[in-house]
Amino acid sequence: MDGILVEVKGVYLGKTPQGGAPLVLLQANNRVMPIYIGIPEAISISSALKDQTAPRPMTHDLIVSMLESLHCAIEGVYIDDFFDGIYYAKLTISDHTGSKELDARPSDCIAIALRTGTDIYVRKEIFEGASMDEKDLKDVDTMWNLI
Repeated sequence: MDGILVEVKGVYLGKTPQGGAPLVLLQANNRVMPIYIGIPEAISISSALKDQTAPRPMTHDLIVSMLESLHCAIEGVYIDDFFDGIYYAKLTISDHTGSKELDARPSDCIAIALRTGTDIYVRKEIFEGASMDEKDLKDVDTMWNLI
Protein backbone atom coordinates (compact mmCIF):
# COMPACT_ATOMS: atom_id res chain seq x y z
CA MET A 1 0.00 0.00 0.00
CA ASP A 2 1.48 3.34 -0.94
CA GLY A 3 1.05 6.44 1.15
CA ILE A 4 2.40 7.61 4.47
CA LEU A 5 2.44 5.13 7.32
CA VAL A 6 0.88 6.76 10.39
CA GLU A 7 0.44 5.88 14.03
CA VAL A 8 -2.49 6.77 16.22
CA LYS A 9 -1.24 9.40 18.65
CA GLY A 10 -4.45 9.44 20.66
CA VAL A 11 -8.06 10.48 21.03
CA TYR A 12 -8.66 14.08 22.04
CA LEU A 13 -11.35 16.68 22.44
CA GLY A 14 -10.99 19.40 19.83
CA LYS A 15 -12.64 22.77 19.82
CA THR A 16 -15.10 23.59 17.05
CA PRO A 17 -17.45 26.57 16.53
CA GLN A 18 -20.25 24.36 17.93
CA GLY A 19 -18.22 23.38 21.02
CA GLY A 20 -16.06 20.34 21.67
CA ALA A 21 -15.88 17.31 19.41
CA PRO A 22 -13.78 14.14 19.65
CA LEU A 23 -10.93 13.70 17.23
CA VAL A 24 -8.21 11.18 16.57
CA LEU A 25 -4.69 12.36 15.81
CA LEU A 26 -2.65 10.43 13.28
CA GLN A 27 1.09 11.00 13.47
CA ALA A 28 4.03 10.54 11.12
CA ASN A 29 7.39 11.95 12.18
CA ASN A 30 6.62 15.19 14.01
CA ARG A 31 3.46 15.99 12.02
CA VAL A 32 -0.09 15.23 13.13
CA MET A 33 -3.34 15.00 11.19
CA PRO A 34 -6.63 15.45 13.07
CA ILE A 35 -9.78 13.61 12.04
CA TYR A 36 -13.02 14.48 13.82
CA ILE A 37 -14.95 11.37 14.80
CA GLY A 38 -18.12 10.36 16.62
CA ILE A 39 -18.30 9.64 20.34
CA PRO A 40 -18.84 5.84 19.95
CA GLU A 41 -15.79 5.62 17.67
CA ALA A 42 -13.76 7.75 20.10
CA ILE A 43 -14.63 5.34 22.91
CA SER A 44 -13.75 2.33 20.75
CA ILE A 45 -10.42 3.77 19.59
CA SER A 46 -9.52 4.88 23.11
CA SER A 47 -10.35 1.42 24.49
CA ALA A 48 -8.13 -0.22 21.88
CA LEU A 49 -5.26 2.18 22.60
CA LYS A 50 -5.50 1.36 26.30
CA ASP A 51 -5.82 -2.37 25.53
CA GLN A 52 -9.12 -2.48 27.42
CA THR A 53 -11.63 -5.24 26.83
CA ALA A 54 -15.33 -4.59 27.41
CA PRO A 55 -17.36 -7.24 29.25
CA ARG A 56 -19.32 -7.76 26.03
CA PRO A 57 -17.90 -7.29 22.51
CA MET A 58 -18.12 -3.79 21.14
CA THR A 59 -19.05 -3.32 17.47
CA HIS A 60 -15.45 -3.24 16.24
CA ASP A 61 -14.61 -6.32 18.31
CA LEU A 62 -17.55 -8.09 16.67
CA ILE A 63 -16.36 -7.08 13.19
CA VAL A 64 -12.89 -8.45 13.89
CA SER A 65 -14.38 -11.70 15.26
CA MET A 66 -16.65 -12.06 12.24
CA LEU A 67 -13.79 -11.57 9.80
CA GLU A 68 -11.61 -14.04 11.68
CA SER A 69 -14.38 -16.65 11.79
CA LEU A 70 -14.76 -16.27 8.03
CA HIS A 71 -10.99 -16.81 7.65
CA CYS A 72 -10.43 -13.29 6.39
CA ALA A 73 -7.28 -11.31 7.12
CA ILE A 74 -7.19 -7.55 7.38
CA GLU A 75 -4.41 -6.42 5.07
CA GLY A 76 -4.49 -2.67 5.49
CA VAL A 77 -6.21 0.61 6.05
CA TYR A 78 -5.83 3.43 3.55
CA ILE A 79 -7.27 6.90 4.09
CA ASP A 80 -7.40 7.89 0.47
CA ASP A 81 -9.67 10.85 -0.09
CA PHE A 82 -11.00 14.08 1.37
CA PHE A 83 -14.05 15.72 -0.12
CA ASP A 84 -16.45 18.32 1.24
CA GLY A 85 -14.87 18.17 4.71
CA ILE A 86 -15.14 14.37 4.94
CA TYR A 87 -12.32 11.81 4.91
CA TYR A 88 -12.78 8.53 3.07
CA ALA A 89 -11.01 5.25 3.68
CA LYS A 90 -10.64 1.72 2.39
CA LEU A 91 -10.32 -1.41 4.49
CA THR A 92 -8.56 -4.16 2.56
CA ILE A 93 -9.40 -7.73 3.54
CA SER A 94 -8.38 -11.02 2.01
CA ASP A 95 -9.53 -14.60 2.06
CA HIS A 96 -8.80 -17.70 -0.02
CA THR A 97 -10.34 -16.02 -3.09
CA GLY A 98 -8.19 -12.89 -2.99
CA SER A 99 -8.28 -9.32 -1.72
CA LYS A 100 -11.24 -6.98 -1.50
CA GLU A 101 -11.34 -3.25 -0.76
CA LEU A 102 -14.27 -2.08 1.32
CA ASP A 103 -15.37 1.54 1.55
CA ALA A 104 -15.40 2.55 5.22
CA ARG A 105 -15.21 5.48 7.57
CA PRO A 106 -11.66 6.24 8.71
CA SER A 107 -12.73 6.02 12.36
CA ASP A 108 -14.06 2.47 11.90
CA CYS A 109 -10.91 1.49 10.00
CA ILE A 110 -8.71 2.91 12.75
CA ALA A 111 -10.65 1.08 15.49
CA ILE A 112 -10.33 -2.21 13.58
CA ALA A 113 -6.65 -1.63 12.73
CA LEU A 114 -5.77 -1.04 16.38
CA ARG A 115 -7.42 -4.32 17.36
CA THR A 116 -5.57 -6.30 14.70
CA GLY A 117 -2.19 -4.59 14.53
CA THR A 118 -2.88 -3.52 10.96
CA ASP A 119 -0.89 -0.68 9.42
CA ILE A 120 -2.69 2.58 8.67
CA TYR A 121 -1.68 4.62 5.62
CA VAL A 122 -2.77 8.06 4.46
CA ARG A 123 -2.44 9.14 0.86
CA LYS A 124 0.56 11.46 0.72
CA GLU A 125 -1.34 14.46 -0.69
CA ILE A 126 -4.06 14.12 1.93
CA PHE A 127 -1.58 13.90 4.82
CA GLU A 128 0.53 16.78 3.58
CA GLY A 129 -2.54 18.98 3.10
CA ALA A 130 -4.19 18.19 6.43
CA SER A 131 -1.26 17.70 8.79
CA MET A 132 0.53 20.24 10.92
CA ASP A 133 3.65 20.38 13.00
CA GLU A 134 2.88 18.85 16.37
CA LYS A 135 4.11 21.94 18.22
CA ASP A 136 1.57 24.11 16.32
CA LEU A 137 -1.38 22.06 17.52
CA LYS A 138 -3.62 24.20 19.72
CA ASP A 139 -7.02 23.92 21.35
CA VAL A 140 -6.88 20.17 21.86
CA ASP A 141 -7.54 18.66 25.25
CA THR A 142 -6.93 15.07 26.15
CA MET A 143 -10.02 12.91 26.15
CA TRP A 144 -8.53 10.02 28.11
CA ASN A 145 -10.26 10.96 31.36
CA LEU A 146 -13.63 11.51 29.68
CA ILE A 147 -13.90 7.92 28.50
